[in-house]
Amino acid sequence: MSVAAEEYARAIMLDETAKWIRETPIVYENTRIEREYEFSDGAIIRYEWRAVSEGDFNHRFTLVKAPSPNPNGLVEGLITTIDY
Repeated sequence: MSVAAEEYARAIMLDETAKWIRETPIVYENTRIEREYEFSDGAIIRYEWRAVSEGDFNHRFTLVKAPSPNPNGLVEGLITTIDY
């Protein structure tokens, strides 16, 4: 996990709305939520939440599209998973 990539997840968790330019709801159900966030550098992060009863994970952040330019060499894929 890259520290730079983790900063995207932190901005979403802390609801730092000034750091992204678009938030798009994909799924909104009682036990599952999925959203995509686009940042000003072009990075797109998928945030997924599942109720604990659904198993696997509680919060998951995935880099769907790397930023451009990409000075940290971020690779698309899982950033972090958080379970409460």
